[in-house]
Amino acid sequence: MQKTRPIDQQQLSQLGVPTVSRKSLLIVIVIALALLSGLWIWKAVELRKVSSENEMANKLLKRKVSMQMDANLKSQLILLSKPFVWAIRDKMISGNRQDINIYMNQMVKEKNFEEIPIVDQGNVILLSTDKKEEGKPYSTFYNSSFLKSDSTNMYTQRGRTIVITTPILGLDKRLGTLSIKYNMPNPI
Repeated sequence: MQKTRPIDQQQLSQLGVPTVSRKSLLIVIVIALALLSGLWIWKAVELRKVSSENEMANKLLKRKVSMQMDANLKSQLILLSKPFVWAIRDKMISGNRQDINIYMNQMVKEKNFEEIPIVDQGNVILLSTDKKEEGKPYSTFYNSSFLKSDSTNMYTQRGRTIVITTPILGLDKRLGTLSIKYNMPNPI
């Protein structure tokens, strides 16, 4: 039987077999781990940066969309008030207060509409969806400067509550002013 004997480093190098010392192998492994760790940290930082940028862009977009929606809603409310005041004008000229009350009560049933008073020339509330306000001065509940305009205007009362005022014009004189109190929906 033939005995096998161990091959030493010198014999391996003579046979052409490459040899790697343990020290060199450990250095390569440590360097590779350091490179992988550095790459992982760099990507994590980069990911956080991109995530932060996306979050800020998302907030900016939400704010922009919310502002645009508010502007569109406000213009639609002004547009709505014009034919509404024409219908009220027609009923005021014919003296039909019952139909005016029906119109106003139906409008207040819609979402976000809070109150609708009609104010005479002396700034006294003639009709209102809140019957406790009728016969009292407009300035008790609202800013009386809202009534001074001869066109449809929108005023911010407090927070997201707005008041739209539209004059009710007869053939030769002003019959009164329609005031609509509306709560703007919360932004996105």
